Amino acid sequence: MNGHGRVLLRASGTEPVIRIMIEGEEAASLHAFAENIAAAVRAASTR
Repeated sequence: MNGHGRVLLRASGTEPVIRIMIEGEEAASLHAFAENIAAAVRAASTR
């Protein structure tokens, strides 16, 4: 994202989920970035 956006991961207080919020300029690269983060979170949660 090179300093042109932001990422926030937040655990829900009421559900067993983690929300991934990403803002930036290019939708396609943001989607890919979100998928990579989601995969890392899934991998960490199954350990």
